[in-house]
Amino acid sequence: MLLQRCPLRSFTVVGDRAQARHGFRESWEERLERVGLGTTHQTSLTINYRTPQEVMAAAEPVIRAALPDANVPTSIRSGPPVRHGQVDDLEKLLTDWLAANADGVACVIATHDAGWGSLPASPRVRVLSPELVKGLEFDLVVLVKPDGFGDGIEGAVDRYVAMTRATQQLVILR
Repeated sequence: MLLQRCPLRSFTVVGDRAQARHGFRESWEERLERVGLGTTHQTSLTINYRTPQEVMAAAEPVIRAALPDANVPTSIRSGPPVRHGQVDDLEKLLTDWLAANADGVACVIATHDAGWGSLPASPRVRVLSPELVKGLEFDLVVLVKPDGFGDGIEGAVDRYVAMTRATQQLVILR
């Protein structure tokens, strides 16, 4: 469709193979050549302004396990260390975060069968599945049982995307 509408064949195509849930094994050059764009110039994002260094340090091995050549940009700012805990800590964690932060939004990312129980009622706390968080960002991200997000590329991508939604703090509950 695009090739028919743009006779100059000049496009800007943006995408992140590390966020392709169903796999993206081809290089960008291979994929674009396959659709009729044989001459390409590729530039990769190298700087991450959203996600703190500590979160990216935890997320990078998650995606590289499935996509060793994934483009993982370098974060330019730091934040608190990634915290780890138990699912039973969730309600207290959120209550404490809401009390300590007058602004901001937290997101609990969990599968429907993660067994995380009830949460404090708040318009500042979202509960989403890993499939629904792509493109979003939150001050606090809490992953509930991320090993249950799936296997293979799809599971690795869901974990990586979920982790990198944090703009301030990431907490992983097992």
